[in-house]
Amino acid sequence: MFRILSIICLLLALQACKEPVQKAELESFVVKNVIHPSNNPYNKDKVELGKLLYFDKRLSLKGDTNCAICHSLEIQNSETSSVPRNQIHKSVAPPLTNVALYKDVFTDPQANDLEEIVKERVHTALMLKDEKTIVTRLNQVAEYRDLFEKSFGSPGITMDRIVKAISAFERTIISKNSKFDRYVMGEESALTPSQKRGMDVFMNKAKCNQCHNGPNFSDSTQHTTGLKGITQKIRTPSLRDVSKKNEFMHNGEFTKLEDVVNHFVSGGSKGSIEDPLLKPAAITEEEKKDLIEFLKSLEGESHPLEMPKIPRA
Repeated sequence: MFRILSIICLLLALQACKEPVQKAELESFVVKNVIHPSNNPYNKDKVELGKLLYFDKRLSLKGDTNCAICHSLEIQNSETSSVPRNQIHKSVAPPLTNVALYKDVFTDPQANDLEEIVKERVHTALMLKDEKTIVTRLNQVAEYRDLFEKSFGSPGITMDRIVKAISAFERTIISKNSKFDRYVMGEESALTPSQKRGMDVFMNKAKCNQCHNGPNFSDSTQHTTGLKGITQKIRTPSLRDVSKKNEFMHNGEFTKLEDVVNHFVSGGSKGSIEDPLLKPAAITEEEKKDLIEFLKSLEGESHPLEMPKIPRA
């Protein structure tokens, strides 16, 4: 993963381009940074299988919830659910967009890869802890037996394969083709004058790139949040699609992007844990507005995920 400064160098090299690059090349700007591990290589069939499992409620204890209910996506034809997210997650359930771009996964220092986290989440109180029961349920579905054999090259449904398929699918949930992506790939007009000024504030006066860097705008490192009463460090979240959110910080402390900007520009809340990277920034109200406009430029194209047809037993 390269840092934002590398992106700016790329921008300078591409400023002579007059024609926008092809969409496939724009997509590769983000996609090429997704790394599929050698023990779980990408293949289309496995991803499609993982998508089915991601939405299949048979992976839950009572058959009433699934991964998608908590880790909200732009879903078409989805069912509503009253399952509180914090029954599974101790805090706000994180979105999985761009999870494959993080150097690590979520905030668990003991987790080595996405597969490990997926397995742990399937073993929560609301989901199903009993591997034998999960495998038995899926083995009763002929279509699943065929899909697992097609995806992995041999017959057999195991927890390891279930986890690998879900992980493979989650690595395809990415935000791409944002205005910012188009700009750094040579489309000068992709950003407004305000957004270009905001990028300068982001890089220099506000120094947001100290933590929010790389293609995912996250250093994947844990830092203090500047929130009063919060002692633990939290992994830097991605800023891609940040303008789509309706709650911010790991605990949902803020509901407006403007409040988040004010919080960090002020150097955090009074009485919060001090951090050398969290210092007040001397920027004007107009520069704050430009910074927010730049953050809006990180919003990727909307690709609603259609609810798949779950195989029947």
